[in-house]
Amino acid sequence: MAAGYLSHLAGDRIEVLSAGSQPAEQLNPVAVEVMAEEGIDITTATPKVLTTDAV
Repeated sequence: MAAGYLSHLAGDRIEVLSAGSQPAEQLNPVAVEVMAEEGIDITTATPKVLTTDAV
């Protein structure tokens, strides 16, 4: 959700990367719903693993 907010607010001024140590196979449907209520579409986001190269 934080990446969704940052992408929405910053637009293309910054590159937003989001990852976790144990990402799920799909987005949390509650997060998608809450963000949609704010007018932010995160449905195209995909959970990613945090790697050393990404850091």
